[in-house]
Amino acid sequence: MENTVMNKTPFMRLIVAAMLGVGTSIAPLVLLGFGLSTFIVIRIVGQEHATAAFATATGISGIAVVIFGLFSGVIADKTKLKMGRRRFWMIAGSIGGALSMLALTYASSIPVVVIALCLTNFFYGMVSLSCYAIVPEQVEPKRFGRVSGLIGASAPAFVMAGQMIMGAFAKSTLQEKMITIIIVQLLGGFLAALLIKDNYFAGAATREKKSVGIRGFYPSFKKYPSYTWALLTKLFINFSNAGMNMLTLFYIARFHLSEAKIFQIMALTAPTIALMVVAGILGGFLSDKVKKQKPFVIGAALVTGICLIAFAFSTNITWVIVGNFIFNFGFGMYGAVDNALVNRILPSKENAAKDISIMNTMTNLASTLVNFAAPALIALGVKLFGGDGYTLFFIVLAVFSILSAVMVLPIPEMKSKSEVNNDMGEAV
Repeated sequence: MENTVMNKTPFMRLIVAAMLGVGTSIAPLVLLGFGLSTFIVIRIVGQEHATAAFATATGISGIAVVIFGLFSGVIADKTKLKMGRRRFWMIAGSIGGALSMLALTYASSIPVVVIALCLTNFFYGMVSLSCYAIVPEQVEPKRFGRVSGLIGASAPAFVMAGQMIMGAFAKSTLQEKMITIIIVQLLGGFLAALLIKDNYFAGAATREKKSVGIRGFYPSFKKYPSYTWALLTKLFINFSNAGMNMLTLFYIARFHLSEAKIFQIMALTAPTIALMVVAGILGGFLSDKVKKQKPFVIGAALVTGICLIAFAFSTNITWVIVGNFIFNFGFGMYGAVDNALVNRILPSKENAAKDISIMNTMTNLASTLVNFAAPALIALGVKLFGGDGYTLFFIVLAVFSILSAVMVLPIPEMKSKSEVNNDMGEAV
């Protein structure tokens, strides 16, 4: 470790940098999913063939995102540069993402769209991953909760800002919208890199090789059981959250709502994004204050499960709308405190990006699996219970929420201040 240079960014600068980097790199990917990439596909193949072409493009890119997610952290951790590996990927990822977005903007065929989508997800994913990784490397564990809450709030905040920008540029061309997003992200990514001080892990210690399994890629369950339990709880809660993408079809199947009515409900539930942000910040600060994380994570997971059970048996759209608000409050609190818990139980700082990227992959993996399983599960629900089939679908999702809470139980709670002092005294 003699070639390792350890730097710490001032706390507020680190918060601002991480929020800028995460927010401006995740927002473009969400905005692409909100319609920008759909219009690009329509421009290429026409309205008639757009559904099949878009499904193919997003399906392939979704699989690629899962694969990239598993290995991007290894790439980030193995980058050894004097400027710092996190700063490098904030800059390189922003440039690579900008070029990929340009390729997507002017794509003339579906294969180019697929490649550009994959590269855009990879490069912007490297930016956000680098911002997440600086937290366990440079922040004291006692501040993990509030930091996770604030950083977690940046993505939905920037998405809302991006939607407002798209609204302001409603009459602009698609190319002008895409270039605006590119410029904003470049500014955010570069500014984040300039604000942080980075760590240089040249020739990082080889002792980690003995403490990881699966050829050094996945942390050994025997040595780091908490990591696997944390991964499972994140996977299960994301199964539940991924099912929320089916709400539009649920509205049609159970309540026979028109397109106009569904958009009215979407507008009515739009503030759930702000509620999720508030819940995340609140949960993060409270967990730091009381020096407890598990009650917040377990409680939030159970809240989402109760809401899903309410969806399963609801015969009134009002209950679904109310449940949507409560679900997002619970999920926002879960996300912030669970991220703080993950930062606390990571096996090492040297491999932080790798271990975080494996965790983050659970979101994309859960979404992919739920999208594949949903039609069959709903069809089975029709056979077993009749009706629209969504009763069984939401019950299964609720079970995953409960399993997510159960998986938290074996993870040790964060130590109190007195326990930390006792450990230091024993060490002396």
